[in-house]
Amino acid sequence: MSVWLAAADTGSVPACPSGCCLPVSGPLARQMVTACTRLGDLVIDLDAADHHVVSAALTLGCHATAIITSPGLAGVIGKMLATAHPDHDLEVADLRLTGPDTALTAVEDLAGLAALVVAKHTCPQERRQPTRSSADPLQHNQPIALDVAKVTALLKPGGHLAVVTALRRSGRHAVDPVPNLIIEARRAGLVYLQHIVALRVPARGAPIEPTLFCGVRSRTHGQEPAGMPASTRVHSDLLIFTKPRTEPSATSHASTASTQTDDPVLGEQTWVEGKQA
Repeated sequence: MSVWLAAADTGSVPACPSGCCLPVSGPLARQMVTACTRLGDLVIDLDAADHHVVSAALTLGCHATAIITSPGLAGVIGKMLATAHPDHDLEVADLRLTGPDTALTAVEDLAGLAALVVAKHTCPQERRQPTRSSADPLQHNQPIALDVAKVTALLKPGGHLAVVTALRRSGRHAVDPVPNLIIEARRAGLVYLQHIVALRVPARGAPIEPTLFCGVRSRTHGQEPAGMPASTRVHSDLLIFTKPRTEPSATSHASTASTQTDDPVLGEQTWVEGKQA
């Protein structure tokens, strides 16, 4: 397990009452693209909530495609990219507007081409949230349900799937989605490389004292939920999987599983506990 410093310049408000569904920050996007791609690779942001993943891909010399389910948000992302990047960068940026149920259909033409697919595993509460009024210029993105098997088809051999998720609340219990995500990915033929803790608050050599997100407090009417104390999100869980360059045989599967976390490889770079050689 490694730790990445992924604090955004400004606070990120979670999109769900549990406080687990946070957007990908700029620093986290840059680290994912740097670790998982090479010059000229294709990066797909499967459920873009802002411009960060696409912007990081363009800055590092990659092609970028973003799937967006809100017309208003697509316009905002386009303006942010146009402000931050020259025209020749924007020529390799592709913003695709679609519905949450047809997101993967919208990128079928990219099957087998992506070096990196960034996906967010949202909690059931977020997927049930009603959409904002059409009068809202941002028209909050409708979350796309993560289908690991279908997403795997987008990856080229040696490509990577990065899933951003987090521990969440379900009633009075804490639910960890990581084990089930790893099982799903392995069933889809992916190899589990590493679990990264993406720290959402600044690390300054002092105790971390984050403030409670306004969105979480307002949904709990300022009171601590029964059975669990009021809390805030200080990190997200980032899971990195890779698509084997060749189909693993039954005899080699056991040896692959036993060594994949000892010396994982991202692209052509060896990555051992957060240190790149």
